[in-house]
Amino acid sequence: MPAEAPPDEAAPIRAERRSTLRARALPGWPYVALFVLYPVWWLLGVTAVILPLLGAICVFLMALRGWIRLPRMWMCWVAFLIWMAASAAMIDSGGRIVGFTQRLAALLGATLLVLYAFNARENLPRRRVLAAMAVFLVWMVIGGYLGMLLPYTRISTPAMALAPPTLASNEYVVELLSPRFAEVQHPFGATSDFVRPSAPFAYTNAWGHAFVLLLPVIGALAVRARPRTRWLLLALVALAVPPALATLNRGIFVGVAVALTYLAARTVRQASLTRVLQLGGAAIAVATGVLASGALNRVSERTSTSSTTQDRAELYREAFRRTLESPLLGWGAPRPSQTLDVSVGTQGHFWYLMFSHGFVGLGLFLATIWGLALVTRRVRDLESMLMHAVVVVIGVMLLFYGIDGVHLVIALTCGALLMRPEPRTGSVSALPFPRRIPVPRELTDAAPTAHGRSVRG
Repeated sequence: MPAEAPPDEAAPIRAERRSTLRARALPGWPYVALFVLYPVWWLLGVTAVILPLLGAICVFLMALRGWIRLPRMWMCWVAFLIWMAASAAMIDSGGRIVGFTQRLAALLGATLLVLYAFNARENLPRRRVLAAMAVFLVWMVIGGYLGMLLPYTRISTPAMALAPPTLASNEYVVELLSPRFAEVQHPFGATSDFVRPSAPFAYTNAWGHAFVLLLPVIGALAVRARPRTRWLLLALVALAVPPALATLNRGIFVGVAVALTYLAARTVRQASLTRVLQLGGAAIAVATGVLASGALNRVSERTSTSSTTQDRAELYREAFRRTLESPLLGWGAPRPSQTLDVSVGTQGHFWYLMFSHGFVGLGLFLATIWGLALVTRRVRDLESMLMHAVVVVIGVMLLFYGIDGVHLVIALTCGALLMRPEPRTGSVSALPFPRRIPVPRELTDAAPTAHGRSVRG
């Protein structure tokens, strides 16, 4: 008879360690709640503060666990947040302090949510994160149709009723706490009003930006989905097209073109003729639908009956010229234009960063976004390429679109997931690897070193 194998005396210890780590796994609900329960936050009027509130919950849960991993590019991002906080010294009014505080709090909350998703790999696998974002697109579609059907409607939220008079009189606060369904514009010479859906965002450009970022997310979710789920996702995108076209956002066409061009270039390099043909078919279908809808005529009418293009160009020149007067810290927040009836720094995140936080703040932000696209570029599978397209697209869209906290969560999460080992295989889908950082011994059985440092509390 063969000799019996000696008992593995360390097996019970390893099993106990794995059990302990599973018990300390981060729950997925704080992250999922942002997207799945977004209509609740919108109706309550707390969308302006929901990111820092959920971020505080994430900090508490990560502190209870006692250790976190930090993804690559985090030092550059932290440097940007510090520089942004320092630029508050340039703010000259209480109203601008309110806006600055809200923006900084939203960025801090978004940062903590992304960090949480990077660490909660047991309960936030990639598919669950993408599914939560798909649910958010459902709410956007509903809000888009509300904007088309009830364009003059505003909702009165509990947060607005409880706001002190000093805040309730601030125009920016009113847009956040008493959201409208659509922006309605009345340019001279137009044949009719331009009804541009915005719900559940304060501004229609934010709706269009989120739509462009979520399209690759839906594609990534569909890659490994069952046929029935894939058809449902396709139906969701089809339902989103009418309100997307109704926004009359020229940036949507630019964003979709950037995403399709990027994916076509990647698939051509991999000699995937099937994918190239699929992307070509998708581009033809999109172009045909846009032409048939008459949306281009409405966009052309909007640009011909208003000076939006010329105004943007003038604001960009003014933003650069006035930033030269305060090149390091900028002006802390957007300020009224010297020539137009609009604020400088509100027509594109690139120009907001430059004007509000100086050339240094702009450089740190771009280094984070473009650096994230660079370090996660070596993806091979279609699902990962679609997620990487989100990071690429936001790196282009920031030139003419603003970036809210939700947009940042979507883009940075996609980048963070590409740097994170997945729970089942422990493999990573993006290179290059950083230098391995030793982790505490009691964690080595169930928490292999990931794309980042381990910090123990």
